[in-house]
Amino acid sequence: MVSASGCMGALPSEGEPDYDIFMLSRYAALLLLLFSTGVFSHTSAQSESHTPKIFRDKALGITYSYPSQFIAETLAVPASAEPAAPQCARSTLSAGFTNTMGSTVFVLSTIDNACPGVLNAAQQHLGSFTREQILRQMKPYGTPVITHEPIRYAIDGHPAAITLATAEPDEVQAGKAPKTTYAAKACWLREIPVKGGKSSSAEATQRILCFDFTTQRQDLLLSMLAFTVQFEERPTQSLVPGSVLR
Repeated sequence: MVSASGCMGALPSEGEPDYDIFMLSRYAALLLLLFSTGVFSHTSAQSESHTPKIFRDKALGITYSYPSQFIAETLAVPASAEPAAPQCARSTLSAGFTNTMGSTVFVLSTIDNACPGVLNAAQQHLGSFTREQILRQMKPYGTPVITHEPIRYAIDGHPAAITLATAEPDEVQAGKAPKTTYAAKACWLREIPVKGGKSSSAEATQRILCFDFTTQRQDLLLSMLAFTVQFEERPTQSLVPGSVLR
């Protein structure tokens, strides 16, 4: 028991307000409020940093989710030397980030009947199409090597295929180890209903949707293939199921 001469001072008489305790309580309450606000703000910011980004393309009927560290780029239509020449593959989404491990990028592109020959070749031989395309796209990184031959699978009930490859620079600076670039190209066939038309195949536009993944981290490549995609209002699913590459 604390005496009247103790550190708390004289006990207040009955009916007299305990000013010291009142002020201490207010101070403690203020500290608790500030602490709670700080924790909430930190937790909220941390939560937002892990919230996936959402990309929706109503024309394609897809919703794509990817981690927040990827920064989306503004895509500009490239100028063509021949204005009348059709643009076979059109990129609708490109995002990436760079750190000490290197650069990581993914690109979503579509191919429609603007180039009937390319569209038909992809429809007939989707696996070979992904293989040829990834070899061509990896040349700027060095000599490309196929690490996983084309695999056919289905996504949302549509035919799909994926090919994996790597490339190392042909010339390396003295004293530096060659940096390997890992890549994957996944494409699938999709019928896009004509706006205002019926949903039958006769009233739909045939398209090829492709995702290109490029990174200097081998482990990150497989993680990117697991990013989720949703078609219309159907359940979300991995772009490439884990069982496909086993």
